[in-house]
Amino acid sequence: MIIFFLLLFLGDGNTLYLMDESFSLFPAEEEFLFNHNINNFRTTQGCLDLYKWYQRYEAKVRMPLFSNLVMDYDFYKEDDYDICKEIHSFKLRWLPEEKGSLPLSFSFIISPDFLKKNDFVGLGIGFWKSESNNHFLNLVVDDFDHNYALYRKKGDSLKDPYQRFPIALEFQGNVHDNWADLTYKYLWTFPGKKDFRLDNELIGKGKYGEKSLMVSSRYRLTRSLSMGLHLRYFESDSSYISYTSDDNYHLNWERGFAEPYLRLFIFGENNLYIGLPMDWKRIKSDSLNYRRKWIGITILYKYRLWNWFTIPMGFQNSWRELNEKDNEETRGVLGLEFRFKKRTYFAIQEGIEMDPPLSNILRNPHNHTFVMLYHKF
Repeated sequence: MIIFFLLLFLGDGNTLYLMDESFSLFPAEEEFLFNHNINNFRTTQGCLDLYKWYQRYEAKVRMPLFSNLVMDYDFYKEDDYDICKEIHSFKLRWLPEEKGSLPLSFSFIISPDFLKKNDFVGLGIGFWKSESNNHFLNLVVDDFDHNYALYRKKGDSLKDPYQRFPIALEFQGNVHDNWADLTYKYLWTFPGKKDFRLDNELIGKGKYGEKSLMVSSRYRLTRSLSMGLHLRYFESDSSYISYTSDDNYHLNWERGFAEPYLRLFIFGENNLYIGLPMDWKRIKSDSLNYRRKWIGITILYKYRLWNWFTIPMGFQNSWRELNEKDNEETRGVLGLEFRFKKRTYFAIQEGIEMDPPLSNILRNPHNHTFVMLYHKF
């Protein structure tokens, strides 16, 4: 029954998932343009299974106010098997002049959400040289209005006030020089603590904290050879202790994806891409110990027919271990990439069934499709 639950709700029925994760990555050029510029938008979307799409939307907009004061708006929305989140973040920022002034920046951050428990507010200080070279330290308080709202609520017998609010430290920034590009974001939450009260009687206590890390990097080793890394990691830890029974509950959830890669330019602008995607997941509670490991390889030859048109072709392979059970998948890749004036990028990648028998390949050659779009305003 537990295995059925995991397959149904955690996406492990999709044996192509690691290869789909690799499909969702933007090429290095577009990754750099989005992370090191403002006023741009991108999305990547693709088929997960017969019932679900993978969707990710991101946007960054800057609104100059006066002098060196700006309003930055960041939008992030992602829907996946384990993730369904939408973040609207407003940052009121004072930015120094790029030359001749102390390179310090200050921020006030607020993020509203339809569910008020997902609101957060914070302050930031950072080193600012340019949009491509900066580092910020932000102090963020989650669900900051919670206790005040409870105080105003009359006649509600069940309440859950914070005894300690979840406070997050967030490090983020960009680095760019002649040989390297790096974007990173690390968040660590000092665990929040709650009381659960019924008619003002203590019935339980809860605790929650999380960590996350995002890295996107590219290193130009020679004129024809570069390497890089895409990394996403998340961990949440929560517990609940009841005083009206013997129930004690603890849940730890960990999820990560990484793809180191090499890219070799051959025959002019044509290039060979070799990626080694990895995925892992661990869920541990008082009654469940679940783990999934995945490794794979993506090899693409990108033939540049014209300056604005490229044809990627190659294959992917993945090996999965799910609670000590293994499986392997292989598929071919054929795509189209369009680039227009370094402002608009559109691509479509089609997976092609390659697992035997041959009759199955001929009958069902389609094996998931992903599309992506980037535009700088």
